[in-house]
Amino acid sequence: MSDIVARRSIPVVESDVDRVVASWVQSQTALGAAMRDLPTTSPQAARSAQATENVWRAIEAEFGLLTGTEVGRLLGSTSASSRNLAASKHKFGVLLAVQRGKALRYPGFQFRQGDVLSVIGDLRKLANQHDWTEASTILWMVAPHGRLSGRRPVDIIDDPEQVLEVAAFAMAAEW
Repeated sequence: MSDIVARRSIPVVESDVDRVVASWVQSQTALGAAMRDLPTTSPQAARSAQATENVWRAIEAEFGLLTGTEVGRLLGSTSASSRNLAASKHKFGVLLAVQRGKALRYPGFQFRQGDVLSVIGDLRKLANQHDWTEASTILWMVAPHGRLSGRRPVDIIDDPEQVLEVAAFAMAAEW
């Protein structure tokens, strides 16, 4: 056990420390192997990619990133192919989705009482008009916004007019 831990009187079981260290070594080894296959990447680009991944994990923790099957069941489908309901709604512009691994995932914030919030379809139309990707739209939904006094659009999602007003302002901005 480290002297720092011992001096601070933090109750740590040796096996817990061993597990944390082993997990860290394993993740660093895997990260190093993955990075060897990439072209040279700047530290800033690597930090940006990690920060974005952290946001996706936070979205998953707070709202869920649902599978198509989970969405189908949430929307009341009882068939074995309930994921087709999610895919269909996504195809017709009613749902937002993001590619995570090999599958589309649907943020849970777009559902209420077994249905899709109508503002989501309007938001997708607006995003398409401004060439915003679904991923960018989802990330925008969970970011604090100055026009909302630091609140996130997802925090006012039950006020569709205000969400769309702020979205139109944000999406029309040119950099």
